[in-house]
Amino acid sequence: MQGRQAMTNCIGHLRMGIAVHTLLIAGVTVGYVGGVAHLGAIATAVVLAPLTLAGALFPDLDHPSSLPYRYGKRVLPLLLAAVTVLVGFRYRIPIETALVGQTAGSFGTFMSGTVVASLAWGAFLASYTLFPKIRPPHRTVTHRAPAGVVTALCVGGLVSLVIGGHETLRAAEQVVVISSIGTFLLGFISHLVADGLL
Repeated sequence: MQGRQAMTNCIGHLRMGIAVHTLLIAGVTVGYVGGVAHLGAIATAVVLAPLTLAGALFPDLDHPSSLPYRYGKRVLPLLLAAVTVLVGFRYRIPIETALVGQTAGSFGTFMSGTVVASLAWGAFLASYTLFPKIRPPHRTVTHRAPAGVVTALCVGGLVSLVIGGHETLRAAEQVVVISSIGTFLLGFISHLVADGLL
């Protein structure tokens, strides 16, 4: 019975996330029609829908019967390893320069690849091992607004590492990063509202 209740709650939180994101898209569309927003804002809002849904499900990572926890303990280690490889590949030249002192040569490339592969393997093992062990009790830390803010900032940091260049973010990239933070936080808040905690 507890598993069915967790599944029902998951579906309810997904519905709430879809509802608030639909309202967000409608608001941005009204802004476009009114001349306040441009077409790219609508596209950004549509593309970031998965982050709102992730935010809506995130707080239930602390419940062992919930769908986010059951999938999270399998998918999160792979996701962290993939993000580590992606970020490492994106920043391979600075890593190579830091390790060897120059960018040319196969030894620097080999060392850079070794470091990135080691970090990815470490991220996988650490999250696979620690995720079930450090899970807090249900409706404690992960159901608090500061946890949502910190997690949303981490999501924004990951997005900036993935889409950013080697130096500073361009204006359009900054908008995507800030929008990523906002949409994840919107989903997180929708979860708290659905649980009656806000």
